[in-house]
Amino acid sequence: MANMVERKLTVGPLMGLVFGFTSIQALGAALDLELFNVLSGGKGVDVPEASDLLGIEERPARALLISCTALGLLGRREDGRYYNSPLSEKFLVRGKPDYFGGWVIMARDRLFPAWMGLTEALKTNRPRTWKEGSGHFESIYSHPGELRTFLEGMHSLSIQSGRALAEALDFSSCSRLLDVGGGSGAYAIAVLEQYPRLRGVVFDLLPALEFAQEKIAEAGLSGRLKTIGGDFFKELPKGFDAHLLSMILHDWGPEENRAILRACFDALPPRGIVIISELMMDDEETGPLPAAQMAMNMIVENMGFNYTWGEYEQWLTEVGFRGIRRIPLQSPAANGVIVGSKP
Repeated sequence: MANMVERKLTVGPLMGLVFGFTSIQALGAALDLELFNVLSGGKGVDVPEASDLLGIEERPARALLISCTALGLLGRREDGRYYNSPLSEKFLVRGKPDYFGGWVIMARDRLFPAWMGLTEALKTNRPRTWKEGSGHFESIYSHPGELRTFLEGMHSLSIQSGRALAEALDFSSCSRLLDVGGGSGAYAIAVLEQYPRLRGVVFDLLPALEFAQEKIAEAGLSGRLKTIGGDFFKELPKGFDAHLLSMILHDWGPEENRAILRACFDALPPRGIVIISELMMDDEETGPLPAAQMAMNMIVENMGFNYTWGEYEQWLTEVGFRGIRRIPLQSPAANGVIVGSKP
């Protein structure tokens, strides 16, 4: 029986892993060349037309069209022309409200090069995206071009997860939401769009807030969603009955996370709630894969980790939160929410 099992094994799954990098590179190139915008609205092209519209020769145009079709990003009809798939039409056309390309470009241009040094990061326990002499966010926020790429990417990712959060958790009893370390404001935007009586503030370091204000204005929420600059390790503003920590705690170690949660506890009124939205690692530490991938990404990005449900619950309990509950979530940036209440 063992020999039969061995004979059935092939390197096919390993080959898929080895060539995994080709998918993001093909997708990134298609975005760079604005292929999906060219085809938006039901327009189809053949290879010569794609070559002309994209400004590249026919051989690479043919390869790109076939690759994107094999990836499910395009479809080829009986007329021999290529069209956007529904997935690409919804998420990969720049300018549309669900545009996901910012995350693709950020992952390719910022994360992919850093992952080339993963072995060294594992050996040294030192991130690969920091500039010498600075921390993770100091490094990003001190370079305006890099900051915009980062925030565009995070916004594309977070707006999808924010909408999932707004559907999974009832905010109707909340009046004022503080989006702690809210970056572009994507989560707060998504929640306030779903709850028109809710008001909120995006709280982050000052360099991020100009970008957040742009996104808030684009969403038509400038009257209900404001920004305040500050450092959540120092003090949080009061007057909010809900604090949102969306993709924040995975950036930090356990002691820093306890400090952040303690600051939330101190600033919240009685019966106020803190909401943690993350890619949660299961308590058995066997996955799921997206959380495991993000935990490995933390090795090259910063000194954080994607922690288990139980670890977050323990920290919440330690700082004084009660009534802690888990809420499963399906979204690209978070698979779960943990809510704690201040007595």
